[in-house]
Amino acid sequence: MTSEQDDTMLGRARVSDTPELTAYYEELGTLDAGALWTVANDIEPWYPQPRSVPVLWRYDELRPLVHKALGLVKGDDAGRRVVMLVNPGRKDVSAAAGLLYTGLQIMGPGEAMTAHRHQAAALRFVHEGTGAWTIVDGQKLKVGPRDFAITPNGTWHEHGNDADDAPVIWQDGLDIPLVNALDAGFYEVHPELYQTPGRSSTPRS
Repeated sequence: MTSEQDDTMLGRARVSDTPELTAYYEELGTLDAGALWTVANDIEPWYPQPRSVPVLWRYDELRPLVHKALGLVKGDDAGRRVVMLVNPGRKDVSAAAGLLYTGLQIMGPGEAMTAHRHQAAALRFVHEGTGAWTIVDGQKLKVGPRDFAITPNGTWHEHGNDADDAPVIWQDGLDIPLVNALDAGFYEVHPELYQTPGRSSTPRS
């Protein structure tokens, strides 16, 4: 903290406790209320104080463990077979950085995940595999390596792999921890489990 960032300066919360104030705070607490000045300097710090720490995830190290999940967990049981990347400083919310989540999803040949929707918005980046597809609100999109697709929040979506020879691995990114921090999260399984796809398209080059 520099001399310009002094919590005792005018403009910051600098109230000293007294017996009268302590009694006042207790009185506020009985009504589930409180005095902002008792926490203001903590909840409004002079500068960002992230809890995330620097982490390097190497794809070539994670890839064998992502493949291993194919033989350990059925997609239908997992909902989505994903190895998530968890920052040591954000294990409490399963985030990779800040309030953002990411993970590596693998789908075996001919496999399809059930349709669902949630409050969190999502992105997908395909690392490997040629049979990947996603259906968003009835529209089927085929994607391949280095393709990028987005899933707007609240839309019905499902994923699969049409290939018969190799798995698909793509990276999911979602704002799940942020949505949960706002107490706005929800998850819903499609009433028919799978959508009836309409038109099919491929990404623009």
